[in-house]
Amino acid sequence: MKTQVGKNLPTLLHNNAATGAAGNNLIASIEADLGGATNATAVLIVDNAAGSDLANVEFWTSRASAFATSGTALAAVSSDSTAQLLITSDTGSLAAYGTAGSAISDLTVSSNTISNITEDGIYFIALRDCSRYVTMQYDSDGTGGKFSLAIIGENLPEAPWAGARTAY
Repeated sequence: MKTQVGKNLPTLLHNNAATGAAGNNLIASIEADLGGATNATAVLIVDNAAGSDLANVEFWTSRASAFATSGTALAAVSSDSTAQLLITSDTGSLAAYGTAGSAISDLTVSSNTISNITEDGIYFIALRDCSRYVTMQYDSDGTGGKFSLAIIGENLPEAPWAGARTAY
């Protein structure tokens, strides 16, 4: 299942839904069709249960639709541009705020992966050099946490058909 990023609207991939049963390489409910956007911002809102419920959070992109299967580790595929998106721990790539604007005290990024998300909060992740589709892969310990995920496309080109969106 997929949804397309509109001109000024974010695409909601996961809405206050449980992280699911314990498992590795889980996929957010749907993938975002960026409609030609080359960059995007992921907005991840986490309501964790006791302990860490989200781990090894990664964002992936591809020119192919339905490129991700829950439970199967994603890998780069050059023929359809499937690739893991760059996430760094600097403020140009990742910002996080806890409940009531408090600081997130324990957030580690390694090899383009957010190791563990242990605190309730809102996380903004800059996604650069995207192909057409984007999704999030993660591990869950199944303790009952919930999250919402939206993708906001940036640098959309003008659509090539009459009456369609202008570039922004």
